[in-house]
Amino acid sequence: MMTRTLILALSLTVAGAPALAAEQPTAEVRIADLDLSTGRGQQRLETRVKSAARSLCNNGARGVAEMTRQSQCIADVLASAKPQADRAIARAEGGTQLALLMVRAAR
Repeated sequence: MMTRTLILALSLTVAGAPALAAEQPTAEVRIADLDLSTGRGQQRLETRVKSAARSLCNNGARGVAEMTRQSQCIADVLASAKPQADRAIARAEGGTQLALLMVRAAR
C-alpha cells in the first residue's frame, strides 16, 4: 500500500475564542514522523497535542484562579482536538500520512 503525505491545518479552538483566527495563538504539532496507524504513534500524537495545549494555555501567571483557568483552557483544547485527531488517525489507517497539525487557542 502506498502512503501519501499531506499537510492538515487542524484548528483547535477554546470556547469563547475570538472569531478571527489571526487573534489566536497557534502551535504546530508535527506528526510526519509518526505512524498513526499504530498505538505507539497515536500515543505520541496525544502527548504532542497535550504539550501544545499546555504551551498555548500557560501565560506564566500564578495563583489558584489562574491554575483553574489554565486547566480549563487545556481541557477545552484537548476536547476540541479529539475529533480532529481521530480523523487524522483514521486517515493514517486508510493509508494517508499527515505531516502537520495546527493547534489554536484563545488567550
